[in-house]
Amino acid sequence: MQSAFSNALSEVAAKHVRLSATRHETLCWLALLILRFGTICLWQLAAHVATAAKTDSVRRRFYRFFQHVRLDAASAARMVVELLGLSGKPWVLAIDRTNWDFGRTTINILMVSVLWRGISVPLIWTLLPKAGNSNTAERVDLLDRLERIFPQMRIGSLTGDREFIGNAWMTYLAQRDIPFTLRLRENQYVARDGYATWTLERHAQQLKRGEKLILPGFWRLGAGDDAQHGALRVRIVMLRLESGELLALATKGRPSLALARYRQRWAIETLFGNLKTRGFDMETTHITDARKLETLIAIMAMAATLAAKTGAAAERIRPIPVKSHGRKAVSLFALGLATLRKIFSRKITPQANKFLETLISPTLSIKPSKKLGL
Repeated sequence: MQSAFSNALSEVAAKHVRLSATRHETLCWLALLILRFGTICLWQLAAHVATAAKTDSVRRRFYRFFQHVRLDAASAARMVVELLGLSGKPWVLAIDRTNWDFGRTTINILMVSVLWRGISVPLIWTLLPKAGNSNTAERVDLLDRLERIFPQMRIGSLTGDREFIGNAWMTYLAQRDIPFTLRLRENQYVARDGYATWTLERHAQQLKRGEKLILPGFWRLGAGDDAQHGALRVRIVMLRLESGELLALATKGRPSLALARYRQRWAIETLFGNLKTRGFDMETTHITDARKLETLIAIMAMAATLAAKTGAAAERIRPIPVKSHGRKAVSLFALGLATLRKIFSRKITPQANKFLETLISPTLSIKPSKKLGL
């Protein structure tokens, strides 16, 4: 099965990454092994490669791969878009950041993900050479890179949490006609001609739990000189959560859709969990070199995409049960991982080959999945 999977995935990778046959094989081995064993520890993965070579030789091959090969976010993004069949469709994007420390080194990843069938997969990212929040220039550079890779892309919406606000950033999004929904802080001042400048919390002081409020008209962020007349005007939507916390959103789009769009942002939080403790154990890597780490993230993006597609195929055959609290018993990602691992444990069959062919195609036919008994 390892050889069949490697050959199938190589067909996609070869379109977007120029590598020798041996290194294409290594790339596909790594994606397969990360899916099978849920770790990115090269030392452990080398022992599971189906080859006559000694484990130490495989480890050296893996280390040389990261030493000499660079898979950037652009290459991975092209593979993700092809595998998910996203070309020509409006993309629902979320921007967020995840970070952790390894010794004295802070690994800080700014990422844009794309929503596909309710699950988020990595689309493009950058490694920030610092600890702490991203700034406007770093976010703009990331989306500019995405536009250069996919000049014909259509962005249906972009969501972000309280880190991703600011007039310059929102003006950039508006100038590129990107509908956005961004969370604001409760103490954020908002201004409108003819109205007193209040904080959002004061505007929402009468809101009870579960109630929402759409402020009439358009508002500028800030107070006094900060709310200058040239600043971008946005709609403000607020909801008092059951916890009592205020959820306040700035949106450039239909305010009636803002809350539903913002709920989709949670998928990128789930994605980070999938890349970490619930999936690939990303935080255990000892790689701190930015170039090598970007290659590792690209491989994980491929693996996460394949898990999502497999989960979608399995769910179409046998829907995931919904528990009493209204959420599914298992995520699409977890179902995909479990299903792939079951497939990998079997002997290669014509049905398995057919499934792998559809797995790496832009569409995912249901027939091979049924024949394989997913």
